[in-house]
Amino acid sequence: MNEAHMNITVLKHKNAEAVPEVDFLKARRGEGVGHKWTPPLETWFAVKAAPGSQRCPSIFDGDSRKLDSVVERNLKNEGFEVFMPSYHMEVRHHRNKRWIEKRFPTFVGYLFVNIGPDDFRTVEEVTGVGKILRFTRSNDEGSMPFAFPQETIDRLRYIAWEQEQTFLVARARRQREEEIEQEQRRRGKPVNASSRRIRRAQFTDVGGGLSSSLSSASSKAFITETLKTLSNMATGLD
Repeated sequence: MNEAHMNITVLKHKNAEAVPEVDFLKARRGEGVGHKWTPPLETWFAVKAAPGSQRCPSIFDGDSRKLDSVVERNLKNEGFEVFMPSYHMEVRHHRNKRWIEKRFPTFVGYLFVNIGPDDFRTVEEVTGVGKILRFTRSNDEGSMPFAFPQETIDRLRYIAWEQEQTFLVARARRQREEEIEQEQRRRGKPVNASSRRIRRAQFTDVGGGLSSSLSSASSKAFITETLKTLSNMATGLD
């Protein structure tokens, strides 16, 4: 286990609690855990995804398949590290009433790849990729791919992780409520509003900090500002 992974592991498992965002970022900078973290050089660029390439397969409740989109899968198959911020939702199938898990991109039309300058052309040739987002330089030397700071990617990763934990808690609550309702019906007991309130109360104090949500203004503002940056650069693409 390398030092970077060890530091994050310590934070994740200390007292079995979720990692507060400030501690997550401190660990990334090598603060707060007693050891300096010198991460490998990473250079992340935003990619404009082709229409439909971010669509992820739906999975039925209990299925453990991966939910990679077409563009993620194609980039990974070419050996590139990909990060598509996303969130999950559950819906009922309109016919068989089974629960279906769906994954959606946080930034519709965009994702990030960790690459070097020699990989630009190769990435843009991958099926599902439109173009790498660029900015116009003021000295008339043409456009240049825009590299996102590692702190931006770390923050987006934390927000995506936070959203996933919220989804998992909601799914666990729903599954437990259904189990109790089935047991009540088996015993011939009515399912009423009072029993539903009791079941919800069972999840009021979920351990591990998994009941956190994205209600914080800072997370919402960060997502909004990042989307604005992506949209502004995409406007200049030919």
